[in-house]
Amino acid sequence: MNDTSIIHPDVCGRCAARGRTCCTVTSGDEEFCFPISIPEMNAIRGAGQGGEDSFVLVPNTPGFVEQLGFLMPERDIAAAFPRQGSHWRLATTPQGECTFLGHDGCVLDRSVRPIYCRLFPLWQFHGQLTWFTAAECLANEECASLATMIEAMNTSSAEVRALFGEMCSKLGLEPDAKVKS
Repeated sequence: MNDTSIIHPDVCGRCAARGRTCCTVTSGDEEFCFPISIPEMNAIRGAGQGGEDSFVLVPNTPGFVEQLGFLMPERDIAAAFPRQGSHWRLATTPQGECTFLGHDGCVLDRSVRPIYCRLFPLWQFHGQLTWFTAAECLANEECASLATMIEAMNTSSAEVRALFGEMCSKLGLEPDAKVKS
């Protein structure tokens, strides 16, 4: 798998240059930031690109667990993220920007970028590839179909599926895990 191809710098760079991006959270919505795994944190640190203030340990709030369950309904979110537990996420500035967001987009080397960030706006939902329709996403504005989105993000369906599976595994959500009845 060629991780350097998942983010198309032209689309993401142009998006970052125009203003608010997917790397910005509205004040008060920090609890809904996607979690980052320990291996992803270690990769960022190992590349010398993240200090102690680059990551935040936060509680698994009911809203967080519910939101993650909506995004990944075929996974047992409660087992991986128990309500009394906590998880890591990327830190944000007081303005809500990811601490790794630069003028031209993410400053992290693509090889150590969190998998969620490498996937966005692409996603797998109920086994089908799709994409998030975030208003601030330039790729979302420019692409009218999944095929054009995959092309714009310079990736393939197989690579998106593989990254999604790897992300689930690193978060403790094994690809074959099913929600308990």
